[in-house]
Amino acid sequence: MKKMKIGFADDYLDNWHCNYYPGFLRDTIRECGLDMEVTHAYGRRTAPSGVTNKDWCRAREMIPCRSMKELVDSVDAILVIAADDSRTHEEVSRIPLSSGKPCFIDKTFAWDLAAAKRMYELADSHGTPVFSSSAQRYCEDVIEYKAAHPGKPLFVSTVGPHSLDNYAVHQLEVIEALMGAGIQRLKAFAAGEGVTQLILDYGDGRLASFMQTPQPWAEFNFMVTEDGCGTNGRRLVSDDGNFYRNLMRAILGFFTSGVSPVPREETLEIVSVIETARTARQSPDTWFSVPR
Repeated sequence: MKKMKIGFADDYLDNWHCNYYPGFLRDTIRECGLDMEVTHAYGRRTAPSGVTNKDWCRAREMIPCRSMKELVDSVDAILVIAADDSRTHEEVSRIPLSSGKPCFIDKTFAWDLAAAKRMYELADSHGTPVFSSSAQRYCEDVIEYKAAHPGKPLFVSTVGPHSLDNYAVHQLEVIEALMGAGIQRLKAFAAGEGVTQLILDYGDGRLASFMQTPQPWAEFNFMVTEDGCGTNGRRLVSDDGNFYRNLMRAILGFFTSGVSPVPREETLEIVSVIETARTARQSPDTWFSVPR
């Protein structure tokens, strides 16, 4: 039986996730003894840094493809990256999602809910399995907490860095992992230029809070409260030594099984919350329904 070949697709290849994920995947393939290899890549354009597809592939011992179709035809599974600008995801993923081959779409899945729905509809029409997640969902503490507490907590609080459009997903993945889908409405508060502060209401007494600062040194912080008294709870640590390894295992398991470990409803809700939050920030202290 031949090795499964894995390819990378992106708007351009010289970015953090594209630069490191091939090595992360190769390490995990080796550690798990999997019959897989990372082989091909295609970027639609030369990176702003000036790094070409050929340069990038040469540095990572990969084969540069001349088109997205050539990439898809050359591999058995695809990672669509463009992690910092989800506005490119729908177009970059169009041919991969039409391939019938398992596709991992990097965070954030889509720019808005309409695009996310179109992407899933395209994948469904071609029988293409799809999986999307932020690495923060795969923090060791989050995984262990979920295993020990199968029920849904009463309250989750998250704090994190950077901007709503490309980094909110990290906090929302943890909220969805712990609380599940079902956010009914959200409210934003005016907390300063570039800061996003949200309350997410599930409509059944459960709430989540979300605080995001543009300061890059702000650490991710996740708190869980299990009862109304606030006496049962736990801080969940964001462990960068483990979450990437755990995500790589999840991606490779998905490529093998064709079954996403993250429910589609949660991925769509994350996109919808971010889109709704953009509007809510313009009208603070007002509740906005989160479209389903």
